[in-house]
Formats: sequence, C-alpha cells, structure tokens
Amino acid sequence: MQLSSDELVSRIIAAAEIYDIAACEALIASAIATLDPLTYVRDVMAPLLRETGTRWHWGKLSVAQEHMISGVVRRQLSHALDHYLVDASGPVILFATLSGERHEMGMLMGAVLAASRGFRCIYLGPDLPAAEIARFCVNRSVDVVALSLVVQPDVIDSLAELADLHAQLPGTTQIWVAGQAAAMMPVGDIPAGITPIYDLDAYLRRLATLQAGPAATP
Repeated sequence: MQLSSDELVSRIIAAAEIYDIAACEALIASAIATLDPLTYVRDVMAPLLRETGTRWHWGKLSVAQEHMISGVVRRQLSHALDHYLVDASGPVILFATLSGERHEMGMLMGAVLAASRGFRCIYLGPDLPAAEIARFCVNRSVDVVALSLVVQPDVIDSLAELADLHAQLPGTTQIWVAGQAAAMMPVGDIPAGITPIYDLDAYLRRLATLQAGPAATP
C-alpha cells in the first residue's frame, strides 16, 4: 500500500532520528519513482525540509541529522533533474543564487519541476556573484535566470546584486526571483525588469507562459 505524503515525511524523519541514512535514501527515492514531480516536490520534499528545519531549530534534530536529510534530498533531486534533462528541448532556464545566498533546495526543486516539463535547465548552484551569472549568459543563450532569495536583504544586499545582474544581462534574458526573502520584498523595491514569483502556482504559470512562446507573454 502506498504511503500518504504525511506518512512518508514522518517515516523519513523517524529514520533520520535513528541515523538510518539508507532508509532515508530509500524512502525519498521511492517517492520520486512513484509520484509525479509536482506531487513529490509540493507534498513530500517541501514539507519534509520545512519540518526538518523546524525540528532542528527547536533542538529535536541534531545538526548531523538535519544535514543527513538535506544531503539525501539534494542527491535524489539531482538524480531526478539529470533524468528529466535527457529529453528536455524547451527554453533554457539557468538556476542559481546570488553571493552570500547558500540556500539552494527551493531552487533545486524549481529546476526539477521545470525539467520535468521539458525545459533545458542549467543548475549552477548557490552563492554566485552577479557578474559570474551574467558572464555565463553572455556566452551561452539563456531565456531565464531563476534566482532563489531566502536570506533577508538586511543580511546580504540582494537588491543591489539584482540591479547589477539586470544591467549586465542580454536584453532578451528574463530574471525571475522566488523564495522567502523575495516574497517579503516590497514590489516598489524590486528593480525594474525583474519578475517576482510569490508562490508555486505563480511559478507554474510562468513556466506555462514561457513554454507557449513570446505571443503568450503578458
């Protein structure tokens, strides 16, 4: 009998509590193999990471246990991303985070969802200077740069980095920003030409619009 999403999350955390990394790996791999990408990202991976972070914050999971879960999730999502990219032929989306931003899980989940819908995803990972992202896009045709912003602007100057990136990118390359910090930014503070994405539904709509082509762009 297939486990519900809540049961899967509970079992993965229970396995981490006894340091059973093999069980964590098997449960997460099973979710990816048996569920569609949207379901396992939205209903398993995202809740699992939130619950893991909450338990770590309250001292109910150790640093090692938190790292164990996030490491397994990262590996399994990376395998899924590689699998989907084999047949991808759609628009090109580059996924990265700006300097000082090391939270990559949301970005990785976004890449998996896009790749599962046929987008050619380039995953550069976290903590990249705007100039390096721009240099990549100058040398390789990229339709969208998708950035995850989790750390608050008073910790890292993401608004200045975003403005710098926008100034250096080719005019045809869009910039999308998502994540906790992006959702909290006042719209008026976001540099012109940058698209904030506030939730999963908005992200999926953006993907659909991009896939439909320029005629569908609002």
